[in-house]
Amino acid sequence: MLHRITGRAVKCGPAAISAIAGVPTHEAAAVIRRLYDRRAVNGVFIDELAAALAELGWAPDCAIRHPRYRERRHARRESEWERRFAGVPVAVRAVTLGTLLDPAPSGTWAISASGHFVAYADGVVADSGAWFSRRPAAWSRVNPDHARVALRRLREAVRFVPASRDGIPRNPRPQEY
Repeated sequence: MLHRITGRAVKCGPAAISAIAGVPTHEAAAVIRRLYDRRAVNGVFIDELAAALAELGWAPDCAIRHPRYRERRHARRESEWERRFAGVPVAVRAVTLGTLLDPAPSGTWAISASGHFVAYADGVVADSGAWFSRRPAAWSRVNPDHARVALRRLREAVRFVPASRDGIPRNPRPQEY
């Protein structure tokens, strides 16, 4: 379930964190600033987003990376990405945003497409207001706003699950996507 995006920060990374974790965007940005000793959050890498969600009780379950961007910098430091996603199954696939979302994959996803983060959960999508509404809306290619971004190339997508109190994800076995 996605939450309505609230808060003062308007960037897409804190907006995706807000939609997934249910915290205001300025609190999500504050977590990133605290974890990475940053003055401002004008953009985030996927490892920073995952670290902030881990602080808020969410753990990565599986990931998808585009093969063309596989050798490029997906994280602040590639070693940080490898540490953060150690033990997480990673699929390498060339897909578009629409190809991933049309079959309605299960779970809660943070998706990076064309340098922009989108939050998705069980047929519902939300972002900072750049592509979609800050209020979660059902994904449908029939919607003109959704059709115009459906062909955006997916760089990375990570499915998150709520972490249990002992640090083990509640759903440790990854599902098919």
